[in-house]
Amino acid sequence: MKVELLPSTVSEPVARQFCIGAVVNDTIAIDAGTLGLLWPLERQRQIHHVFLSHSHMDHIATVPLFLDNVYQEGVECPIVYADEATQQSLRNDVFNDRLWPDFFRLSTEQSPFLDLRLLVPEVTVTASDLSVRPVLLNHIVPSLGFVLSDRECAVAFVSDTGPTKRMWKVLSETPNLKAVFLEASFPDSHRWLAEKSGHLCPELFASEIRQLPEGPRIIACHLKPGHFDTIAGELRSLGRSDIEIGVPGHEYRF
Repeated sequence: MKVELLPSTVSEPVARQFCIGAVVNDTIAIDAGTLGLLWPLERQRQIHHVFLSHSHMDHIATVPLFLDNVYQEGVECPIVYADEATQQSLRNDVFNDRLWPDFFRLSTEQSPFLDLRLLVPEVTVTASDLSVRPVLLNHIVPSLGFVLSDRECAVAFVSDTGPTKRMWKVLSETPNLKAVFLEASFPDSHRWLAEKSGHLCPELFASEIRQLPEGPRIIACHLKPGHFDTIAGELRSLGRSDIEIGVPGHEYRF
């Protein structure tokens, strides 16, 4: 399995992610904070499945751009997966003819821009030969983590969330778990904000990963750019050799 955390900076890639997204095996996107900015454009056209964790802007910001970029009349459209709350937000807040043209209405009148499908927690979806299991997280809006599996390995994306339980139970029972991409949004000095907004800081991050089985790589992501160096330093000070800081643009292979 191949994973790339998408860069979200202009001019040159840096370790900071202002918006969140990842591409798996060139054909599956996990969130779309920067998906619609991916270059060359052919890379966007290779994406057939987009899984949205929740409705916050840093995770869905470029969904409209992406769908516009890859649209070709008479050609099969991307499948976008989201839970009920996120679907409702897309309809009311994004594709409403004010912020962006109503691609849902237009998709019923001409060649569709997207095929919107409902995600239900714990109901596995098959996409591009991978099994994708959505798991409910703990955020200020409904938010899903994803466990992606093939015949050889499994990888989990856990963002956005505060302290949670169900995901760790699922991962403890997941065979061949190779990596967990786990958010660490705030420094410990902002633990109060992490708790109020449904995120993690390094202290909470450390508590959460104690519930993981030994073996998988733990790749920290979603470090707020304004606090990046502090958060990275606090994660390193945990003294665990299995914790890495996620690198946008780097190709991870499992």
